[in-house]
Amino acid sequence: MINKYKREYIIPEKGATFNNQLDDCLKKITGIRDHGGTILQITFFIKATDNNEYLNRKNIILNYNREIFHNQIPANSVVSQTPDDRDVSVEIVYITAEEEKKHKIQYKQLGQVAYTVVESENEKEIFGAGITLPDYVNQKKSVQAETAFSIMDNILKNESMTFADVIRQWNYVEDIVGYDSLCENTVQNYQVLNEIRSKYYSKVTFSHGYPAATGIGMNAGGIILEFYACHTHDKEKIIPVRNPLQKDAYEYSQEVLIGDALNINQYKSAPKFERAKYIAVKNNRLIFVSGTASIKGEKTIGINDVEAQTKTTIENIINLISAENLKINGILNNYSSIKFSSVRVYIKNPCDIGIVKQICNEFFPDVQVNYLIADICRDNLLVEIEGIAELKP
Repeated sequence: MINKYKREYIIPEKGATFNNQLDDCLKKITGIRDHGGTILQITFFIKATDNNEYLNRKNIILNYNREIFHNQIPANSVVSQTPDDRDVSVEIVYITAEEEKKHKIQYKQLGQVAYTVVESENEKEIFGAGITLPDYVNQKKSVQAETAFSIMDNILKNESMTFADVIRQWNYVEDIVGYDSLCENTVQNYQVLNEIRSKYYSKVTFSHGYPAATGIGMNAGGIILEFYACHTHDKEKIIPVRNPLQKDAYEYSQEVLIGDALNINQYKSAPKFERAKYIAVKNNRLIFVSGTASIKGEKTIGINDVEAQTKTTIENIINLISAENLKINGILNNYSSIKFSSVRVYIKNPCDIGIVKQICNEFFPDVQVNYLIADICRDNLLVEIEGIAELKP
C-alpha cells in the first residue's frame, strides 16, 4: 500500500541550462533505479514561457524516458510550473527491492499515455499521469478536458476500477483563471474542468466521498490529469475528511464560481473534491491533503496579503488534520503522531517565494517541500499548499 512507497523530490544541484539540469536529475533517477528502486511514477516540473518551449522541452524529456526505461516506462507527466529558481525539478514515486518482492509491477500503455499498475494479494493500485490530449494546441479547453477524462475513464475501466476508486487526483490547467478565446469566452478555464469532471463523476457512486484533489494552473500544456487509485480486498477504511473552517468545495454557491456554465441553461458545477482523504490498509495509514488555500467558508481571506494567506492556509491544514477534527470525521485517535512526508507549495508571484518559504519552514521542518510557481484557481489567491501525512502507530 502507498506509504510503503517512497516519494522523493529531485532538485538539480548543478547546471546553468535546462539540458544540464535535466541531465543532473536523470542521473539521480537512474541512480535510484540502479540501487534497486522500482520507479512507479515521475512528474517533471519545467520552466516554459509558452507552448513552443514547453513542447520542445517535453519532447526532450520523453526521448530520455524511452532511452532510460525502454518498454517499461512508468506513469509520467511534464508540468509547466517553474520550480523555484531552476528550469526543472522532478518528483518520483518508487519502491525498494524488498517491497517489490511483495508486489507485481506492470507498466502499461493506453494510446500515448503510460500508467503503472501495482498488485499484491489483497489490493490493486494504479498510478496514472500525463493524461492529456496530445495535439491540444488550438483545441478548445472543453475538448482538452473531455479527452483527458475519457482517457482516465478508459484506464480505470481497463483495470476494473471506476472514478470512485480514485484516492488522489491532480488537475493541471493552462491559464486556469483565463477564458477560452476559441469559443467558450465566457466560461473560465477552471470552470470548464469542473463541468467535465462533474459529467464523468456523475456516472458512478462515490460511497467513500470524492477524491482528494488539486486544481492548479500551468503556463502551457493544455489540461493534464494525474491520479492514484486503489482497490483493496483487505479490511480498509477510506474516509473523506471535512474541515469545519471551510465549506465543502462541492457545496460552493454560484456566486464564487466565476463566469458561465458550459451549458447556459444549467447551473455552474462546483469543484468535486474532498478537503482530504484518509486511507488505511492493514497498519498503513495516510491522509492525502488536497490543495488548500486561504479560504474560510467559501470566501478568500487576506486579499493582496501573501503572508496572511500563507498563515491562513496553514491554519486550515492544521485544523483539518487535528486529532479533534479527525475524530469528528470517524478516524480513531489510536496513533502516536501525524507527520507530513511530502508537501507541495504553489506560489502565484515569484517575488513572494521568500516570505512563503520562511513561514512554511516553521510549520514543515524536516519535510521535503517542492516550491512551484503556478497560478491558483482564484484571481485573488496567492498561495496553495497540499501534502501527504502519515499516521504513526
